[in-house]
Amino acid sequence: MTVTSNIKRSNDIFAVIDIGNTKVSSLIGTSAKNNDIQVKVLGFGQHASLGITNGIVTDMKEIANSIAKAVEGAETMAGFPINRVICSLSGGRPITKVTRNKLKIENGQVMKSDIVKIQKMNKPKLIENYKFLSSSIIKYYIDNNTPVDNPIGIHTDNLFIEISNIYGQKRVIENISSAIDLCHLSIDKFIICSEASGVSTLIEDERLNGAIVIDLGGNVTSIGVFIKNKIIFSDSIPIGGVHITSDIVRGLGTKAEDAEKIKILYGSALSNETDEYTKIDVPIISDEGEIVDQEIPRAMLTAIIKPRIEEIFELVKERLTFLTLSENSINKVILCGGGANLNNVRELASSYLNTNVRIGRPIGLVDIPEIVHTPTFSCLTGLLIKSLQQEKLLISNKMNSGLFNYFGRISDWLDENL
Repeated sequence: MTVTSNIKRSNDIFAVIDIGNTKVSSLIGTSAKNNDIQVKVLGFGQHASLGITNGIVTDMKEIANSIAKAVEGAETMAGFPINRVICSLSGGRPITKVTRNKLKIENGQVMKSDIVKIQKMNKPKLIENYKFLSSSIIKYYIDNNTPVDNPIGIHTDNLFIEISNIYGQKRVIENISSAIDLCHLSIDKFIICSEASGVSTLIEDERLNGAIVIDLGGNVTSIGVFIKNKIIFSDSIPIGGVHITSDIVRGLGTKAEDAEKIKILYGSALSNETDEYTKIDVPIISDEGEIVDQEIPRAMLTAIIKPRIEEIFELVKERLTFLTLSENSINKVILCGGGANLNNVRELASSYLNTNVRIGRPIGLVDIPEIVHTPTFSCLTGLLIKSLQQEKLLISNKMNSGLFNYFGRISDWLDENL
């Protein structure tokens, strides 16, 4: 993948890949100038996803070729090649575990050294067949379970910390890594799909007060629960838009490509009073093996689609029962992924889950191709936003650490010489 470079490279340019079951897509981006929030898109590419099912590699060469084509499109648009990527992970049921640790404060006042100690107490548990991916601090607490944003300097006898630890299935990670390696690319890290989709679609109030993200993908529906700007629970269901298409194929006797078009043009999760009288043309396979057009009421198509969508939401409700924290009371749901484009899916979700539901679209990107500004690319755009957020945090921590050490040395000199 060699592309003529005509753009000056900078250190905060990131390349991301979302390996889905229907498409592989890639973005190259950087921070928007003079703006700490927005992300500028430099390149975008996508290609049909072959050689992967339910997020699990089934043909190494096929999926590697799909990845290469998607990345090549992004490189061509950006005007330069890439060699490192950040990748999504949805297959193998990635999981999130929350741990809580306690530290007794010896002198009754929290010092910076206490923060370092309690953070080091986080030792992610070993989970069979899973690999630890990342951790993030959810919140600090002091005596009487009082939450605090920055405990340094606060008087308390005990300090508590809640940390979110994310894991992915080893074999899924290893096989995707091998496919990307065939493209002569290196992986910086994996970010689970539900976390990326949440980063891309949640507004500030939802990130802080809590929300549930449901990413309706091609073969996998990913679930993420967010509170205090961190993901505290994740799971996935091996059912998605492809299964709806398959139901239409079986129900109407049409070809898969025609069923997909019919779903996009006329599909709905709910019917209305006029659907029984609204006719749509469906190319079906006759008994003689020929393709013939047949008129059916739109209500018949909805009757095929609705049970599958209800099944997905029923399984989501079942998975959410594993939540053991008080965040069970979260009453905001964001739908994203390709399945969120289905007509009336928000209304069905709101009724079925008995909560407030909205459709999530990427937030905070500039120069973004119109096709990317849809629920379908929530995970892809979230990978880019998350990568740049982590880079800014790393730089900030290094600066703060440097300033702390600098002024600490000045303070020590003053103590010794005055």
